[in-house]
Amino acid sequence: MKILAVLIFLSFYSVAFGHNQLYKNILVNKDSIDKFSISFSTFNHAERIFNGTTTYILTESTIRVTKTYFGATKSKTVYSKSISKTPTLISALYNISLDTLKDYYFNNCIMITSGDEYFLDFANGSTKKSISLHHYYLRQLDDIIQIINSTVPKKYQFQYLTKDTKQDCSL
Repeated sequence: MKILAVLIFLSFYSVAFGHNQLYKNILVNKDSIDKFSISFSTFNHAERIFNGTTTYILTESTIRVTKTYFGATKSKTVYSKSISKTPTLISALYNISLDTLKDYYFNNCIMITSGDEYFLDFANGSTKKSISLHHYYLRQLDDIIQIINSTVPKKYQFQYLTKDTKQDCSL
């Protein structure tokens, strides 16, 4: 678990580069589709000890859901399925415009040790984008969650915050 936290921390602070090139590669280079992946991890501070961290890993050909319980050194795959290769998924992600997003979003209405944490890592070849959110609603993340939820059974679907989540509190 500590290793996962360190990896997430390091990916958060890594510098993303070539965001525009990322989308050009997706649309132009069909070989890059094989290297495409999205990893979406989430946990709730109050429930983490009992429910752990859930990670959704989506590639052009598979979807996998894993759980990593507090203190565990390995994650457990709870769902895995092959999905058909189609450019529809890539097009939907392109329309979300991940390259325009900041690397970090923080909800000042929620204490730093409370609420939900979200980590989105997008990779296409050597280009990567990492976004961390602390109990923060972001429409683009909601769009990605809808894409992920469309590929998994209801039992594994993720319930994200709503657009009505209060997050405009000042420090």
